[in-house]
Amino acid sequence: MISMNDKHTRCRAGGLKGLLALLTLCSATLTSWAQLSESKTYYIKSSVSGQVMSNGSSGTAGESIKLDAVNENSYGQKWKLVSTGNDNEYVIQSAGYSNMAIDANPTKGYYLLQWTYDLSSVNERFTITPVDGKDDTYTINWTGDTNRRIAEDSKGELYVSTTAATQSEAQFVFEETTEQQARKTEEWENETIFGVNRLPAHATFIPYSSTEKLQADKDRYDHPWVDPTGADWMSLNGVWNLRWSTNTTERPAADFYGDDVDATAWDTISVPSCLEMKGYGKPYYINVNYPFVDNSPYITMKGGCENGVASYRRTFTLPAGWTEKRVVLHFDGIYSAAYVWVNGKYVGYTEESNNDSEFDLSNVVREGENNISVQVIRFSDGSYLEDQDMWRMSGIHRDVYLYATPKAYVADHVISSDLSSDLSTANVSIQLNLNNDAAQSVTKKLRTRLLDPQGKVVAVSLDDVTLGANEQNHEQDVELGNISNIALWSAEQPNLYTIEVAELDANSNEEMAFATKYGFRKIETKNNRIYINGQRVYFRGVNTQDTHPVHGRAIDVATMLRDVTMMKQANINTVRTSHYPRQAKMNAMFDYYGLYVMDEADIECHFNWEQSGNTITRAESWKAQFLDRTERMVLRDRNHPSIIFWSLGNESGTGNNLQATYDYIKSIDTERPVHYEGATRDRASYTDLFSVMYPTLASATSDAKNNRDKKPYFMCEFAHSMGNATGNFKEYWDAIVGSTYGIGGCVWDWVDQSIYDADDIKRGLLNSNGYPKYRTGYDYPGPAQGNFVNNGLITANRAWSPKLTEVKSVYQQVAFGYSSTKKVVTLTNNYNFTDLSQYKLAYALLADGVEVETDTLAIPSAFPGTKTTVTLPISTATDDDKEYLLNLYVVLADDASWAKAGYPIAQQQYTLKARAAKLPSVKVPADAEALTITKNKSNTVVGNSKFSVTLNTSTNQLQSWKYGETSIFGAASQAFTYDNFRWVENDESTGNTLSTANGVSSRTLLQEPTLNATDGSVTFSVQEKGSYCNTRYDYTVYPDGTLDLSSTYVTQTATNLRRIGTRFALASTFDTISYYARGPWENYVDRCQGSLLGRFTSTASDFFTAYSRPQSCGNRQDLRDFTIHDRRSGLSLFVQTEGKVSFSALPYEDAVIAGKKHCWELSKSRVVIHLDYYQMGLGNGSCGKGTGTLSKYLCPQGTFTNKVRLRPFSKDEQTGISQVEASASSLLSVIVDNGRVVCTGSIPANTALTVYDLGGSVIAHTTAASATSQLSVSIDSAPRGAYLVKVGKTTYKVVK
Repeated sequence: MISMNDKHTRCRAGGLKGLLALLTLCSATLTSWAQLSESKTYYIKSSVSGQVMSNGSSGTAGESIKLDAVNENSYGQKWKLVSTGNDNEYVIQSAGYSNMAIDANPTKGYYLLQWTYDLSSVNERFTITPVDGKDDTYTINWTGDTNRRIAEDSKGELYVSTTAATQSEAQFVFEETTEQQARKTEEWENETIFGVNRLPAHATFIPYSSTEKLQADKDRYDHPWVDPTGADWMSLNGVWNLRWSTNTTERPAADFYGDDVDATAWDTISVPSCLEMKGYGKPYYINVNYPFVDNSPYITMKGGCENGVASYRRTFTLPAGWTEKRVVLHFDGIYSAAYVWVNGKYVGYTEESNNDSEFDLSNVVREGENNISVQVIRFSDGSYLEDQDMWRMSGIHRDVYLYATPKAYVADHVISSDLSSDLSTANVSIQLNLNNDAAQSVTKKLRTRLLDPQGKVVAVSLDDVTLGANEQNHEQDVELGNISNIALWSAEQPNLYTIEVAELDANSNEEMAFATKYGFRKIETKNNRIYINGQRVYFRGVNTQDTHPVHGRAIDVATMLRDVTMMKQANINTVRTSHYPRQAKMNAMFDYYGLYVMDEADIECHFNWEQSGNTITRAESWKAQFLDRTERMVLRDRNHPSIIFWSLGNESGTGNNLQATYDYIKSIDTERPVHYEGATRDRASYTDLFSVMYPTLASATSDAKNNRDKKPYFMCEFAHSMGNATGNFKEYWDAIVGSTYGIGGCVWDWVDQSIYDADDIKRGLLNSNGYPKYRTGYDYPGPAQGNFVNNGLITANRAWSPKLTEVKSVYQQVAFGYSSTKKVVTLTNNYNFTDLSQYKLAYALLADGVEVETDTLAIPSAFPGTKTTVTLPISTATDDDKEYLLNLYVVLADDASWAKAGYPIAQQQYTLKARAAKLPSVKVPADAEALTITKNKSNTVVGNSKFSVTLNTSTNQLQSWKYGETSIFGAASQAFTYDNFRWVENDESTGNTLSTANGVSSRTLLQEPTLNATDGSVTFSVQEKGSYCNTRYDYTVYPDGTLDLSSTYVTQTATNLRRIGTRFALASTFDTISYYARGPWENYVDRCQGSLLGRFTSTASDFFTAYSRPQSCGNRQDLRDFTIHDRRSGLSLFVQTEGKVSFSALPYEDAVIAGKKHCWELSKSRVVIHLDYYQMGLGNGSCGKGTGTLSKYLCPQGTFTNKVRLRPFSKDEQTGISQVEASASSLLSVIVDNGRVVCTGSIPANTALTVYDLGGSVIAHTTAASATSQLSVSIDSAPRGAYLVKVGKTTYKVVK
C-alpha cells in the first residue's frame, strides 16, 4: 500500500497535472470514506462478480456467508455497521437478523459464516479501509490477523485470506440501500404476545351445582382423572370439522369462523389428536435443531418443513340454564398457537402448547346451538421455547371442555398446611379467591370441609363473604384449624384427604361445589439432602414423554394409567415431566398411586442456547413469556402433594429470564426445591439441586460424595436407554445410595416414541413381517436425528422389557441375606414408610433349574431401616449331583391399587449347591456303531450310518453335519467359527461403524481326524488366526453322535473387541428352545440383576427383542444347557456347557440386523447361535461422553477356554442323558394365536397355565379340568410384547 505521504511526494513531482489528479483521487477517497455510516444500510458487493454478501435469509448461527444475486425481498443481504470504538473498526451486523453478525471463523478454515452478534468478539471485528481510486470500494481486514482480509475464492466463496489488498477479489463495494423491510408480524410471530383474553391460571376444579351431585359422581370423586357425570361441565372432545392449509398464507379467514358457515363438506377429525397422525402434514423428529430458521420471533421454515394451519369447527348445544351462568372454555393444550371464535365472534388467542388456556364465553354463547372455531398454527414464536427431544406435532392434542359457574364464583383455591414437628398434627388453611366480573354487590356463604381418606369429615368451616360493588376480586382465608392424627402422604403410602368447597347464596342455597384431593407431607432440605416427612428419600426416577404409537402426542387415560401402574410395579417412585407439565388428570394419578414428581416448565430453547448464542434466555422481550409458562404450571399444580420439585425447564442456557422464573417460584412456594440443570452446568445460582446429565460413573461417584456447590446431587438424566442398553445401571445407583449428597436420578427415558405412519393407520397396516410397522426420525423430512427419539425402558405400545426388569431389580427396596446352614432369610427394609409385614416371602427351590419345592410365608414386622428374619421350611435334600438354587421373592400380601396380591417387588437368588466344574465323560453305548474316517481330495468325513461330520480339508472348516436324514448345517458359512461382530446402538455414541468381518485371516489343521481306540471317538483340531482373537477348536466325535467342542481363545487386541466366542447357524426350522441359563429375558454381563438362573422355553423368534431399530440382542448369561428342536424333521440338538458360556439364538444374522432400520424389514433365513466365552457389556454410550461400557465389563485380555457338548437326537430316541429325556418329554408347544395363548401337547388334569408380563403381573390364568391336548387363555387386551407362560413348573417365553 502507498501511504498518503508517498502520494503527495509523487504529485509534487508531476506538476499541475499531477496535482489535479491527486485532488481528484483524494476527493474520491475522502468521499468514499465519508459515506460509511452506522446509520446507513449496505449491500456489500464483490468487485469480481457484482454479487452481494448474503446469509441466505437465515437467522441461524453457523450459516455460511455467500455471494448471491441482489434480491430486494431477501432478509439476508443487507448489512449494518456497528463501530467498536476503534478507528475504522466495525462489526458487520445483519440488517434482517440483528442478532447475527459476520464471523471470520478462524477455527474452521476461515470461510465466512454468521454468528451471534457480539461486539466484544474479535472474530466479528473488521477494519474497513478504502481502496485508492475506487469509489465506495474497501478492503475488509480481520482484526484478529491484520494480514488477512475477506476475499472471494475461485469458486465464488468468501473466506478470510492473505490475498493482497490490491487484488480485486479482496475488494468490496459498500453500496447504500434502503432500510431492511420490517417483517409483517402477527401474534404468532411476536414473543411479547402469547395470550389474548386468556383467564388467569388457577388450580384445577370441576364445578357441580350441589354437594349432593358432587358426591353422587363417585367414580370421579374417588378418581379425579375420570370425566365427570352430573357436573356443570361439557366435553368438546369428539368429532370436529377441519380445513387444512399447508402454510400460513393460505389459511382461511371469516369463511371458516363466521356464524353461518356450513362446514358439512369439510374433512372431519377427532379431538384430541395430533394432525400429523391423521395425515395432515408430516411429523418431524428434529431434537436439538429447529424446523425453522433461528431468527426469533419469526418463523421461516427450513427446506422440507411446512408450517401448516388447521382450521377446526364444531357445534355444541349449550346446556339449559347456562346462559345465566359464567361459561368458560378450557383447553388442556394446543400445539402451537391458536385463535378462537364462538358464534363468529373473536374470543382470544393462546400459545404455550402444554399449559391450560381458558376463555370466558359468557358474552358470546347463546341458548341452543352454538359453534366454535379454532385456528391452529403449527409453529409460532412459542415454538422457540418448545425445542424438546420429541416428535414435532400439532393440533388440539389435549382435552377441550366447557364448564359453568355462578357469575360471582370461587375462581381459585390454595391449600396450605403447617405440620407439627412430630408430623402428627397439621394446621390447615385454604385461600379461596373469588371473582366478581360483574362488579355487583353480592353476598355469599362458603362452606369448606375436610374429609379423611376413609371419607369421614374431620373439619368444617362456614364463612360469610360480601363483595361490594366494583369489587371484582376477593381473597377469603379459611382456617380449618389443627387436624390431629393425620395420615401422611408419600409415594409409598399415598393417603389422600378430600377438600370440598361449596358456594352458597345469601339464602344458603348451594350454587356450586367442587372437590380437591390433598395429601399432607413435609419437604425439607437438610444436610444438603431431601427429606420427605422426616425421612431421607432416594428418588428412583424416570423421565417421561407424552407419546403414543397411534395417537402421537395425544395420549389417552388408559395409556396414562398403564404408565403409572407399570412405574409402580417397577419400583419407580419418581417422574420428571420432561420437558413440560402433564395434564392435570395425570397429576391426579401421581397423587393417587403415589409417585414423586418433578414438574417441569414448558421451556426449552435448546438450539438457540447451544448453537446460536443463547440469546432468547437473555432477551428482556422474552421474559414475560418465560414467566407466564412457569406461573401457569405452578398455579395449576401447587395443591398436588405429588409435586416435590419445580423445574424451570430444560437445556436453555442461562440468563435473566430463568433467574426471574426462579425468583417468582420462590416468592410463592418456599417449601419445594427448584431444579434447573443448566444452572449447575453454567454455575448460575438459580437451582437448589446440583443437577447433571449423563455423568461418567467417576464423576457421579465424586459429586454425590462432595460436589462443588454442596447441594443435593441429582442426575436429572442418566442411563440413556436407547435400544439394547441400560448396562451398568447398578453401578450408577450404588454411587447414589449412602453418598453424602446423592438423592437419585431419572433414567432417560420411560417409553420409546416410535409411531405408526398415518397412511398405515388409515389402511390398517400396522404390522409387517410379524413386527409393528413403527416409524422413527429418519422416515420423515427435516434435519432429523434418526432413531434418537427411541430411548425408552419400554416399547411404544407399553410392553414390559428386559431393560425395565433391570431397573426394577436395582431400584428394589428390600435387601436379602441367607444362611444356608440355618435356612434363615434376613430381610433389610430400605423403604421410608412401609413395614415389611405388608408383604410375604415366597421361595422356590430349583434342582437343575426345575422347581422342586415352593412356599409362601408371612414376614414379621420390620420398620423402615430395620431387619427381620424368616426361617424357610425347606425339606428337599440337596445331596445328589444336581445344581440347587434358591429363589427368594418379596410379594404383595394384599391387592394394591397398582398390582394384585402375590406381585413380586423384590427378588434374590442363592446358589445352594454349585454345578459340577466338568462335564461327565461321554458314555457310549456298547452297541454303538463304530466310527469311520473317509478321506477324499477335499473332504474328510467322520461318522457311521447314523450321522456324519464333514471337514473341508481345503478350508479346514466343517462343511456339513448330518444326523440321520436331517442336515444340522450344510455349508461352511454355518459352521463353527470365531465371531466378533455385534451391532448395538450403545457401542458408539456417534454411530456404529465396526466392520461386520470377524477378523479371521487363516485356518490351519493342527491335528487330522484320528481314531481313539479306547472309546472309539475321533479327534481333530483347527487353529483360526485373526485380528481380534486366535482360536483353537479341539473336536471330539463320539459313535453315538455326540460332538465335544473345546475352544481356546487368545485375544489379539482390546480395540473394538466385542465378543470372545463362536457362532454357528442352523436351518430356520430349528425354532423351539428350552434352556437352562439366566432368563427368561435377554441379559448381559452388566445387565443381569433382574435375570435369575432357571429353565425356560422359548423360540428363536422370541429370542429376538424387537427394538425400534433392529440390533444384536437375545443374549443369556451363564448357560448350562439348551435344547433346540427342528419342527420339520423332529430332530433336536442338546447342548451342554463346561466353563463360562453365554448364548443367543436369533433368526437373523447380526450383519443383516445391522443393515436394517426397522424390524419389519427383516426376513428370516437361518437360526444363528452365538456361544460366547464373553460378550462386552452394554453400557449407555448412546448419549454422554464416557458413559459407555465400564472397563470391568469390556472383553478381558488373555487366554480363555470353554467347552460345549452337542448331542443330536430324534423324537423317539433314548439318549441316556437325563436332561435330554426331561426336555424331550416335557416339551409342549406354547404360542400366541389371534390374541390367545395356546398350549398343545400332553397336558395332565389340573395343570395350571398362567400368563405373566415380564414384571410379574398376572395377565391371565386357566386350569385344565381334565387331561387334554390343548389349553388356552385370552390375552387379547394386553399390549404387543413379550410374556411369560408358566405351564405346570415349566416357564415359556412368548411374544404377542
